[in-house]
Amino acid sequence: MVNKNLKVAVLGAGAMGCLFGGLLAEKGLQVILIDVWKEHVNEINKKGLKMMGHGGDRTIKIRATTNPEKESAVDAIIIMCKATALEQALTNSKNIIGNKTMLMSFQNGIGHEEIMQKIAGKEKVLGGSTTQASSIQGPGIIQNHASLPSWIGEYDGGSSKRVKELAETFTAHGLETIAEENIKKRKWMKLFALTAIGPLSAIFDLHHTDLYISNKNHTMSRKLGEDIILETRAVAKADGVDVSERECLEMFNRIVDSRQTNKSSMAFDVLKHRKTEIDFISGAVSKIGKKHGIKTPLNDLMYKIIKIKEGKYI
Repeated sequence: MVNKNLKVAVLGAGAMGCLFGGLLAEKGLQVILIDVWKEHVNEINKKGLKMMGHGGDRTIKIRATTNPEKESAVDAIIIMCKATALEQALTNSKNIIGNKTMLMSFQNGIGHEEIMQKIAGKEKVLGGSTTQASSIQGPGIIQNHASLPSWIGEYDGGSSKRVKELAETFTAHGLETIAEENIKKRKWMKLFALTAIGPLSAIFDLHHTDLYISNKNHTMSRKLGEDIILETRAVAKADGVDVSERECLEMFNRIVDSRQTNKSSMAFDVLKHRKTEIDFISGAVSKIGKKHGIKTPLNDLMYKIIKIKEGKYI
């Protein structure tokens, strides 16, 4: 059942937050973007959100704010802020969390839901994952790179009426969303690709095609990516998520073979001297691996190199 009156807040109006919020607002849902970037928020409120690329260039009317404390409770909160800012962002936005508000994170990596549950309550937290891609072009301007599906589901698994209705509502309003009965597996599926693509793109400052296809040593780089993923797969299996070798390499191969020319968000973080999400990607794999007695030398190495890079500016 589609809920045309659904009120949505997007916490973190970066490239992906604006993409999700913009698509939903364009089709008529009441959406508010929340972000700390004042210039960006002001441009959106004055001129609208300019969305370029896939689907055609257009301007979408949508409301944005830097002060969620003045907003009332919403039905659904899409969390798109950096994982490193999650706890503070949610704490500052407590008043938009009502008794029946559903929260879902589409952030990179794993471990966000535990933070969300601590602040909002376990029963309000869903799991989310997406294959969408977007980039910021300037204040109030984003580039939509593709039209790809997203998934939401009860974090502990199974199906529910609220998840089905929310997925139907998002899909009917321009954001293809699938109700997933095993969202933890879906999140690990994305993590497999992230552990290879994110750190390597940031370390070498290359986009996916230059790293894995056009590079003269692409056979070597691709094998390294696959080895990182298979190491991550062993940790996932020990943690109760059993995925075949073919499945765990599927998203990585799809992203690489699509010949995308955008760099990973981690590469942009390093380039712009921001704290990365490595703790929720390679760091999370290493931590879970230690808990189960699984050695993770490649993820450990990716974590250490990115941390050393961060050490130059943080």
